Amino acid sequence: MQITIFSVWMTFVWCSIFIVLCYILRKRSVLLNLSSMTGIIILYLFCLIRLAVPVELPWTKVVSGGSLYNFLYQIFGCEITCVAGHEIYVYHIFVVAWGVVMAVLLTRYLIQYHRVVSYFSEMEKTEDTELNNILDEICTDKEKRNIKIVQTAAVEVPCCIGIFEKRILIPDKKYSREELHYIILHEYTHLDNKDILTIQLINILCIVFWWNPFVYILKGDMYQSIEIRCDQTVTKKLKSAERGNYLTVILKEYKASVQEKEFRKPAGAMPLCEDHSDHLIERFRLVAEGKQSSSRIGRIFVPVIAVALLVLSYSIILQSRYEVPESTYGLKGDSLEINQKNAYMYEKNGEYYLHCEEGNFPIDKKTVKLLEKNEFNIRKGGR
Repeated sequence: MQITIFSVWMTFVWCSIFIVLCYILRKRSVLLNLSSMTGIIILYLFCLIRLAVPVELPWTKVVSGGSLYNFLYQIFGCEITCVAGHEIYVYHIFVVAWGVVMAVLLTRYLIQYHRVVSYFSEMEKTEDTELNNILDEICTDKEKRNIKIVQTAAVEVPCCIGIFEKRILIPDKKYSREELHYIILHEYTHLDNKDILTIQLINILCIVFWWNPFVYILKGDMYQSIEIRCDQTVTKKLKSAERGNYLTVILKEYKASVQEKEFRKPAGAMPLCEDHSDHLIERFRLVAEGKQSSSRIGRIFVPVIAVALLVLSYSIILQSRYEVPESTYGLKGDSLEINQKNAYMYEKNGEYYLHCEEGNFPIDKKTVKLLEKNEFNIRKGGR
């Protein structure tokens, strides 16, 4: 098992194709007709797994990637300079830049998240009897009841936060009992589905692969898929009029949030609604249609296909291939196997050559360094 330039590149290619395909099929409701929203979220989680493990396995079959991969290798494998006897290549610069930016973004995010969790953890549970009674009605299992409701002016829209110390945050303003019921039910469903943990994984992987534009498509659609699943869970047993009241509460909070100069959301939180009108329209449409999970076959078929594609993505890796020029070596495309016993290097008039049974072949400095690493010595003064 190893990580190479080509294994990282293949991860980028596979995940980009998979993300775009899932995004298009979900937007066109093709995936929703085949599977549940949970199945769609599982598909995206497989993308995250593939992103997190960009390795080349022992059983991976190497296939020539053609001229494109030769071109990529020439770019990333180009030597820039030599420092203290160590060659510095383009891919070294890329890896360092990747790591530095990732470290800065990850540190900033973790600090923000720690501050938010610490800030709301210090707040006492609300003494509002009505809010606690509503939560008791929704969560009848006392063993699962490790959730506190906090009413605060620090948030603009209702949201939930916390993986271990779970909080439902309610803005400090007036709500009817029906509005509070739908708000708390929505946020409790997020916590019960472990959506906060999923969101944290998405945020961290997006930071790790900050240079990949397709991870931001995955992040946005993953958020939307989680919200749609939450809406479906909440409205599954509601009547048509009750679904309308539920959507009215979401619309009211959306209008209140867009009236603010800037939509602010605590780091790592799941708000009742985002400031994207197109996302809200899609949620409303699916709730109004009452579309839920499809057939059992579809719910099984989609994860099976996802696993098959994941395995396939590790089965083949495309790499560059170097063809021996016939005009230079005269070997007519045949491979040349050399070792320290049947070949050696020598220098003549400032040029380097490889001597073996087939003849003498000119080699460049990059090949010389490669052979030196494999314990090939250079004979001075010619053969």
